[in-house]
Amino acid sequence: MIVEISVVPIGVGESLSSYITEAVKVLREKGIKYDITPMGTVIEIETFPELGELLEDIRKKLESMGVSRIYFSVKVDWRKKATDMEYKVKSVKSKLDIS
Repeated sequence: MIVEISVVPIGVGESLSSYITEAVKVLREKGIKYDITPMGTVIEIETFPELGELLEDIRKKLESMGVSRIYFSVKVDWRKKATDMEYKVKSVKSKLDIS
């Protein structure tokens, strides 16, 4: 399934990039395929329990950095037929006649 996660530490100031960097490091350590966008990070995982574990690991990491509140926004595209991020983008681009 394809998931978009947006992680917003609350009460840590205006610049969040150092916290987001640490969240992305959690993805790397787990070997999860990801794509960083300006408004969130898109990942590919297999199961909802895996997603729950990932969110908990990110929470623990940010909490260890002194964050006492985190806003998570999660969008999930579950589909019986397996697809990946590239497939979805390629499908739209082909309909727009761009590569």
